[in-house]
Amino acid sequence: MMPEKIRLSQEELEELEDYAACNYRPQQIAKVMGYDKSAFMQAWLDKANLVRHHYDKGRLEADFMINQKALETAKAGNLTAMQIWQKNKDAVHVENLKEQILFGGETYYNEE
Repeated sequence: MMPEKIRLSQEELEELEDYAACNYRPQQIAKVMGYDKSAFMQAWLDKANLVRHHYDKGRLEADFMINQKALETAKAGNLTAMQIWQKNKDAVHVENLKEQILFGGETYYNEE
């Protein structure tokens, strides 16, 4: 038996983003929002589905806010914030290099 398709209202999509921003896993979000776990996971695994889009959006927006604060604090001279910001910068650079190697493309930003 195939699970039902997930249809979330705009309010539920925003709620999904909030849970994702707080590092809830998709299975946890399905449970707390009252959706069938299998149906929710099927929607989440489909990268073109709105469930996945809003999950990723919530995570990215939270990361942005945290990184933005770390950058502001680093600019103000906080050494720990500088180290955290540099670590995040290096991690993004490595991921970008991996994608270039796997998928090709030009280098748009040179770290050196």
